[in-house]
Amino acid sequence: MSAALYEHLPHLLSRLRETYPDIHPKLIEVSTNEQIAALTRNEIDIGFVHPPLGTDERLDVHGYPAEDLIAVLPDDRHTHGVTLTDIARHGLIMFPAAQGPALHARIMDTFTKAGLEVRIVQEAARALTMLSLVAAGFGAALLPRSTQRLVFQGVRYAAIADVSLPAWPLAVIAKRRPRPAIVDSVWKLLEARSDVS
Repeated sequence: MSAALYEHLPHLLSRLRETYPDIHPKLIEVSTNEQIAALTRNEIDIGFVHPPLGTDERLDVHGYPAEDLIAVLPDDRHTHGVTLTDIARHGLIMFPAAQGPALHARIMDTFTKAGLEVRIVQEAARALTMLSLVAAGFGAALLPRSTQRLVFQGVRYAAIADVSLPAWPLAVIAKRRPRPAIVDSVWKLLEARSDVS
């Protein structure tokens, strides 16, 4: 998941290299649903996903601290926070509902409860695509706070001043035991890391 790339994954991969230098992970960036399907088919061993998970698959799930959402707007040289009204005025660049139905619904519900009608002007599955669309002036986006580590010309990151939006959840998943010993070792490392994030 894009959300894992900016904060958790660099630390985890560094720790993995230190602890298990003979393991060479292969990373594939796909949606939560695609990861669950790949686990079922034994095509991947571990995934980073956005809960809640709509699956009957027997999985171990270990949550990471959820991240606050921030607004990403076309760069207008301002440095102040923004309101939901400001975001609604721009129109929203949003991830597809199928990619995270619960979070998508909660975000849209926040606008409704504030008495705002917000139009989704564009859907994008990846954060970098969303940033590109914002920079081109298509609308505003809501992304995890760690996204602001990316210096992206043409956008500005802003705290949302008037309301608390739902946090962006992140978890690591793997098939339940029994599983290969090396996968179990990596799983334990991931669990330990999430406790200190």
